[in-house]
Order: sequence, then C-alpha cells, then structure tokens
Amino acid sequence: MIQRVRPFVTYRHRPDHDASLIIVGSGFAAAAAVTHLAHNDFASSDILIIGPGTLGSGQAYGCNADAFRLNVRADLQRLWPDHPDHFPQWAKTHIEDAQAKTHAGHFYRRADFARYISAQLEAATGKNNLRQVPARVADIRPAQQGWQVLCDDRTEYHGTSLLLATGNPEPQWPIPNRFKDSSTLIRTPWRGDWLERIDPTAAICLVGSGLTAMDALSGLAERDHQGPISLLTPHGILPPEQVGWEPGDPFLWPDTRRASDFLHVAFQMLRAGFWEEPEWQQRFSALRSGISTAWQQLPVEDRMKLQRRAGGLWSLARFRASPQTVEAARNMRDRGQLTLIRSALKSLESTRSDGWQLGLANEVSLNADAVINCTGVGRDPLIHKLMVTGRLTPLGKSSSPAVSPGLQVISEDGSPCDTLFCIGPATALALGDVMGATSVATQAAGFARSLHTVEK
Repeated sequence: MIQRVRPFVTYRHRPDHDASLIIVGSGFAAAAAVTHLAHNDFASSDILIIGPGTLGSGQAYGCNADAFRLNVRADLQRLWPDHPDHFPQWAKTHIEDAQAKTHAGHFYRRADFARYISAQLEAATGKNNLRQVPARVADIRPAQQGWQVLCDDRTEYHGTSLLLATGNPEPQWPIPNRFKDSSTLIRTPWRGDWLERIDPTAAICLVGSGLTAMDALSGLAERDHQGPISLLTPHGILPPEQVGWEPGDPFLWPDTRRASDFLHVAFQMLRAGFWEEPEWQQRFSALRSGISTAWQQLPVEDRMKLQRRAGGLWSLARFRASPQTVEAARNMRDRGQLTLIRSALKSLESTRSDGWQLGLANEVSLNADAVINCTGVGRDPLIHKLMVTGRLTPLGKSSSPAVSPGLQVISEDGSPCDTLFCIGPATALALGDVMGATSVATQAAGFARSLHTVEK
C-alpha cells in the first residue's frame, strides 16, 4: 500500500541530499531516463541517481570480456527509439571491431555499447552536473512532499518524485545453495571476469541455456578452453541464431481476452517456417509490435499462466543469439567438447577433490570442476521488499507491482501515484514486452515526456 495522505516521516531537508527527482538504479534504464530527461530540458542538477558503478553499464553492459556481444544487430540496439541509425553511425567512428560484421549485420561488443551510453550521457547532460551516490537503496518511504530514500550505508535522501529503474537483478541459483561464490562456483557470470580464473582444462557445467550461457561459451572459446563442457537445458536446445531479417508491417492484434486466444494468435502467426529463417524472424518482430497492448487486455491470472507455460520458449525465440556466439557453440559441439543435457539442476554438493557433484532432475548425477550459473535474472531485493512491506501494490495475486501504462505505480485504491514511477523488467507482468534496450529506452522516453509535461 502506498500511503500518500499521512507521511511516514518528517524529513529534515538538506540541499545536498534533496532532489526534484531521485532515480533508483544506475544501469541502462537509469541512464536512458537521464538522457531523455535532459533531451526534454529537465535540469540534470535536479536529478539524483542512487546506485553503484558507472552509470549506464549495469548488469548487461559492464563486461570485462570482449567475447560478450550484443545479441541484436546495431540498428536494433537503441537508446533513441526513433533513430535506428544513431548507434550504428557512432560505432563507425568510435569502435574498432573487425569481428563485429556478420552475414546478419554488425553485432558489437557489450562493453562498446556501454561506451556509447556514456558518450550520450555526456553529450546530453555535460555529466559534470550529474549527481550519483554509489550506494544501494534499502528502502523507500512516503515523506512530506515526496519520498524518503534510505540507503545501505545509512544515508538518507529526499526526492519530490521517485523513479524505480533498478534493472536486472543479480542472478540467483535455481535451487537452495549453501556454498559461497568462488572461482569454481560462479553465481553471477555477466561481467566475465571469472574467465580469467578458470583452469583451461577444467570440466565445466553451465546451468541454463539462454544468452548468458551463449556468452559463457563464447568467452570460453575465445580463451581456447580445452576441458569438456556440459550444459543443462530444459528444452534440450540453445537459442536460435539471428539472421538478416528486415522489418515488415506491424501485426494488428485482434481482441484477445484469454490466454488461450493469445496463444492461438501467436501460434497462427509463427507456425509456418523455421525460427532461423529471415521471414520467420520478420513475422516474430511484427508480432511483437503490438503485443504489449494485447498483453495488458488479458486478466492477470492469464498473464501469469502464459509466463509459466510459454515463458521459456518465448524467451528462446525472443532472445536470439549473435552469429559469433552461435558459431562458437557450434564448433564446440562439432568437436565433441560441448554436450547438451536436457534436464534441470536439483542439488549441488562439493566433492573431496574440490569439485562439484550436480544432481539432475532426471535422477542422473554429474561431476564438474566448475559450475557456472546461467539461469538469468534473479529476484530484485528492493522490489521484493517494497512488495512485502506494502509500499508497492501487487498486480492481482502476483508478486509483481501494479504499474499503469503511463509508468505510474498504482496505489492500493487503484489510482496512479503521480510521484512514484517504475520502468524496466519489474513492469513486465503489468505492461508486457519491456525487456531489451530498445523497449526500456522507449519507456524512458515516455517517462521523460510525461514528467516534462507535469513540470510545465
């Protein structure tokens, strides 16, 4: 529940701890919001960003491994949603990457996209005017004329408005795990620094089969890893390869009010052909163009049902892999180094030889010298806390926050809060297809326009 009538605390204002807008988070969503706010003439000095690390890098782009590449070609990776040529043109003059060009377009390194974000931030804001606190937000509370923000270092801040832009939370193991992170037990592989610590002859098990696993395979291939690699995949397959499809006319979704209708429409649109054909990927892109509107028309229970039953396969089709990473995985399979195991992790134990024994869902055990968690994002601790404490209202019976199409958090009485906003992955159940840079940038641009209108 969002208490907007009776303040939770009386806050003592301090200019260095106050802001017209506080942005919680420091990844791509936060950087996109700052950039678009500046583009809409919102003064950067009125913004306070709270989050660690370089603004804009986040979990997706703060990589140390050159082998970790964007999974979409350059014109589809957008900070400016209406300008598909913006990043490709910048890349031509600022990136030296002979391996970026493929038959399907240019797929640049993730770290280079982080450099692009930094350049856009500096151009939009001058960067010297930006205030960023390198702490993590532990809680938010309603306060007089806005919101009180409490950080893990015990500092407090006050914002008239608040934007939750926490991005992708760190991965968690898919099972209860009592072991600490180590050089052979990698819970968070996104930055790629673990590659430097892996024995080149180690037997490795990758738990999960999405883009994180593809990055891991590409990184291991670049370092000429010699040991065997096992990969646990629930569907027995890896993500399909991106091909050189071209955008077509958007698909006009019919009225769909039930999960069965929604699935039927998607199946009819996609059943012909194969998902590594240009025409199929074009149709998939057309289907996505109006999918969020159709999604929002569904009852919450039906949305949750779709996530449970079709979420895994949808993610495979949605998050296709770059040609470079697919080639690395294919080469490993062809020489017998990579084995796909259609199963899931059920238990994990250490062995006397400082290795690991994995118990699988098919009652088979597997030994490995190193285990890499590639299951994707975990649970956002701040969003979870705000849901548990009632500061965020759940959408139906879910554990996700209720958010309006205008990106305003919904209060318990069903009305949108005019000072509390949310963008990014936390809005997926409420709003639909919001994953990926371009989708998040579209949200950020919409938020900036709406706040600009309010400020006027």
